[in-house]
Amino acid sequence: MKYKTSLLVILLFIVFENMLRCQEYIPMSLEGVQWVIRYDDIDTPQTVDDLWEYYISGDTTIENSDYMKVFRRALVPTDDPPPFVPNGEYELYGFLRDDSSNKKVYAYLLYNNNYCPVNEDFLLYDFSLQVGDTARFCLIPGFMEYVLASITPDVHLGFETRKFSNGIEPYYYYEGMGSYYGLFEEMFTPVKSSQQKYTQNTFLYYYCREASCDLVVSITEINHNETTLQFYPSPADQILNVSFWEKKSAGEIVIMNIQGQTVIRKRISAQDETVVIDIGNLSTGLYFINYYSKDVVLTSQKLVVR
Repeated sequence: MKYKTSLLVILLFIVFENMLRCQEYIPMSLEGVQWVIRYDDIDTPQTVDDLWEYYISGDTTIENSDYMKVFRRALVPTDDPPPFVPNGEYELYGFLRDDSSNKKVYAYLLYNNNYCPVNEDFLLYDFSLQVGDTARFCLIPGFMEYVLASITPDVHLGFETRKFSNGIEPYYYYEGMGSYYGLFEEMFTPVKSSQQKYTQNTFLYYYCREASCDLVVSITEINHNETTLQFYPSPADQILNVSFWEKKSAGEIVIMNIQGQTVIRKRISAQDETVVIDIGNLSTGLYFINYYSKDVVLTSQKLVVR
């Protein structure tokens, strides 16, 4: 009896410990998270040559896996602190998903960034590794063997996280955030030829995971409120009827495929209550139907074509 009791206690301890480990994981793909990435061209005198933002809004399913949608847009380059000014509209850049039980982050990119796969699921970050393990994911250059030297609690850009380091500054990546260099940016620091010292080309400039972040002036809202826009039939075939349930302004309906390419674009007026769209030329599959007004995405929803 005492043996059985001891065994039960041990089993409960193992289960409880595994639950704690799972809870300790800091997820990355959360609604409303923002990354601002700063680019510095080492051959120019200014310290900020380019700025851009990643923003998570909305979820979707691809090949039976649940992802969060990641949008990207340019910001006006400036040395001034936030709020920053948008320099264009949001574009669907790709998708993120957390495998929380295994402490890994996967991505599905729609644009080629020269080192990670495109149009397929791939490992973006691995937070399950231990000291002495070798990190192998596409953001780490192929010529670099990234052996973890330390995993330590850290506060980066005001966010409490864990820092994974190979012992060389600043080749760090952070649980729940990405790397020192950004979200999708390669973890590489080039050598400046004139002085032969390390400088950064891109790095994570600002980060926020709790609204409102106030990082960008007049941030575009990507509203997924189903009552703003309704369409039928669903799944759709040949003809798509789009109805608006709330007062709206003139704009356009844009249908994109999962590669982020626009396949249909239709202008609408403020008086239109129902819009009929011919989708007979679309292949069977998953699409996104977006309603824009003055370059603002007012709603974005999944569309299945059969």
